[in-house]
Amino acid sequence: MTEFNFADNYRAAGLSVGPEILKTRQEPFDKLRKAIDPATAINLVRLYFGLPVPGGTDWFRDAFGETDTSFSLIDNAREAAVLAAGLLESAASDGKVFAALAILTTAAGGLREPKVRQDLIDAMKFVLRDKAVAASNQAPTDPKKIKLPAASKLPAEIDALLQAPEIGKASNLLKQVSDEATANTKSLTNQVFGVTVSLSAEVQRLREEVEMLWWHVGGWSRLLDKPFSEFTPGVAAVLAGIDMADMSRSATGPAATAAILQRTLAATNKDMASKIAIRDVVDAFPQDQLDLLDLGEELGNVSEICPVLSAFPKAKEIGAGQAWHAAYARATGLAAGSQFSPLDIAVQVYRERLLLRDLA
Repeated sequence: MTEFNFADNYRAAGLSVGPEILKTRQEPFDKLRKAIDPATAINLVRLYFGLPVPGGTDWFRDAFGETDTSFSLIDNAREAAVLAAGLLESAASDGKVFAALAILTTAAGGLREPKVRQDLIDAMKFVLRDKAVAASNQAPTDPKKIKLPAASKLPAEIDALLQAPEIGKASNLLKQVSDEATANTKSLTNQVFGVTVSLSAEVQRLREEVEMLWWHVGGWSRLLDKPFSEFTPGVAAVLAGIDMADMSRSATGPAATAAILQRTLAATNKDMASKIAIRDVVDAFPQDQLDLLDLGEELGNVSEICPVLSAFPKAKEIGAGQAWHAAYARATGLAAGSQFSPLDIAVQVYRERLLLRDLA
């Protein structure tokens, strides 16, 4: 578990805090770090970006208030953002990928900036890449790790017992036979289980790679069962991002996700350079097929965290045209006219879809 450097992070945020105060932060920080789950990570992201926290922040304030009764989110909003950033970074280093995903989806490709530590956004991109690379570079499974049990010494004792039968020795020998059989079975089972788990993970990675390869070659939307070339660049990007997330069997997906999406979209001969507004993507999407997106109920609780996918249910709820734009802006904090490139839309939707899977 990597340590969070309070002094450096406070200094980077322009905060001057004495060593005594810093000491009071360590214990509650460590407690919160161990307890971070997807829901907590979402609220920490809100603190990091200075967004409203629907459920309140008593849990955060009370945690640090236990060791420093003067701690207040009203007076310490900037410090709270530093602590939230540190907790999210620590969670990501602990293998909680949803923390990194939540930061990146909320940043929305640079449309939203945090209160402190802008560098954390790029750091989370590297975390996802490194974890994806590490997952794909695992050593090949070695079936030779399964070893036969060592030769038993009991047969000689059994032969001796047969020559001179004795009830006490027989009882003791039966217990040894039972214990040895149990130990050998347990050892063999553990070895087989270890190899099987490794093989299963390897097969899953291979299936993911093959499935994505044929998907890319086909250039076909799995969701709407049509070629990507039949859609506008924005709609094709949304569909490609959803397909990639649904094919990903790991928390991070493949390290080359952006490259695969880029080549898949470029093969449609669409304009990949122009920026596209969220509202235009939604308006171009087949309205009678919005239900096929299958976005789930949880999306309504994290609209600002997943701003692109959130536009679709909002438009369906209120109606086509400009009617949904104001409600969308209130829910997400972004304008319906916010623009992305097709690749940025695809990557954003991909990450949002993966995050929603963790929240389900």
